[in-house]
Amino acid sequence: MNTIRVSATAARNRFFDLLNQVAEGKQVIIEKDKKEVAILSPRKTQFDWKEFRKASKKVHGILKDYTVEEISPLRAKGAWKGFGEWDLGKKSSTKK
Repeated sequence: MNTIRVSATAARNRFFDLLNQVAEGKQVIIEKDKKEVAILSPRKTQFDWKEFRKASKKVHGILKDYTVEEISPLRAKGAWKGFGEWDLGKKSSTKK
């Protein structure tokens, strides 16, 4: 993507010209007192959900399915029961 830098005054004076350049795919950085204050960039296209679904179906099964015990050592066999309930937001059922 091509980038153009202009001062705020130049951007004000050439606003419609800059909009035409943004429509062509260029990015405009507007500076005031030699600091970047704004960016004009082309509008992003909509997300293609159909292509996303196709890609996600192709990669289905690549990652290993984990059991709860593998994900959280707090819920592993032999761990204190209160830990497994604590990370789920439940109160411990053990008596003191």
